[in-house]
Amino acid sequence: MSNILRSIHKLEDKFDNRAERFAFRHPHAAVLAMFIGLPVFSLAVVSLLIVLVTLFLG
Repeated sequence: MSNILRSIHKLEDKFDNRAERFAFRHPHAAVLAMFIGLPVFSLAVVSLLIVLVTLFLG
């Protein structure tokens, strides 16, 4: 169990370092990704899940 948690933490740290490096190198693109890209992605995922639940349960 501790090995799984350790690997998850390593993956999280690697992603965090890459995201931080991207944000420092491309500040305008990072702002667009945070305030436009992530909300659109979140809405698309929620919409897709609602459609799937409606199709399979309805």
